[in-house]
Amino acid sequence: MPPGLGSRVIVSIIVLFGLLIFSIIYVAFFAISFSLFQKIAVILVAILVAIAILGAMWASWGIKYGKEWNEKGCK
Repeated sequence: MPPGLGSRVIVSIIVLFGLLIFSIIYVAFFAISFSLFQKIAVILVAILVAIAILGAMWASWGIKYGKEWNEKGCK
């Protein structure tokens, strides 16, 4: 297994469950006075932040090890 893979998988799971927990707690307790569209907007921003975190993390790993695998002839 390539170095750094395990920690990235763990962070991915934590970020996704954190997003789910945040969404449930936010809608249930903190957004009572907001309209439906405002609630959806906050959830979408949270999803975009999670995608940005995961995308940057996995892209850096993929670029680093993709070059190594390409040089070794692995497909």
